[in-house]
Amino acid sequence: MLSATRRQKIKEILMEKKSVTVTELCNIFNVSDETIRRDLKKLEQEGLIEKNYGGAILKEGVSLVPPISQRSKEFIQEKERIAIEAINRIKEGMVVILDTGTTTQQIARKLKSFQHITVITNGINIVNELITNNSINLFLVGGKVKNSNFSTVGPEAQKAFLQFSADIAFIGTSGISLEKGLTTSDVFEAEVKRAMIDSSKEVIVVADSSKFKKNAMVSFATLSKVSEIITAGEISSELVENFRQKGVKITVV
Repeated sequence: MLSATRRQKIKEILMEKKSVTVTELCNIFNVSDETIRRDLKKLEQEGLIEKNYGGAILKEGVSLVPPISQRSKEFIQEKERIAIEAINRIKEGMVVILDTGTTTQQIARKLKSFQHITVITNGINIVNELITNNSINLFLVGGKVKNSNFSTVGPEAQKAFLQFSADIAFIGTSGISLEKGLTTSDVFEAEVKRAMIDSSKEVIVVADSSKFKKNAMVSFATLSKVSEIITAGEISSELVENFRQKGVKITVV
């Protein structure tokens, strides 16, 4: 197993258990404790964990993103409500950027009946939803394929988005907070998301309520870059009001 693959699996274990020991990981991956300690040191340098005697814990306030296969099973009703609301912002003839993700995938499903719109995406899952509609002008940007979320990332994807001029972009996020704005756990994803935002006249963040008050590793946009946040789920009126006082438009569905 490649070290990068093993570290990704360690992240997934920590996301679920919050803490883990070196011995546990050695048994799971059938490698030496020296190998595991090197993996943990790398994750600590990335700011994701705190090493302790005999193991590591997930760093407080850090949100790790599970693989898309797991996320697609979570908050399904909330994501569908968000998608229904989101497509009300789209008109025929628009150029639309759809970020990769499970909430934006729900939006793509609602777009199947649209005619004469252009959709630009880095999400292979988004393309799979829309590819059968010959009336949609569909662009998949190139780049390095990230198999954990069926997306393309890297400088090629970033440059590709910057060549377009979109009417509206629907962006996913790992975390939303007043302090850090929008955050994600991957540096390359952050760069691509910034390019999407810079290429769009209007930016709408689509995220269920579990993403609020969380900070992932990398900030990719301040709240001032956002036209609107569409959310659903258990979110307090106090928190909504705190965001609105900062000038952020939030629609709860």
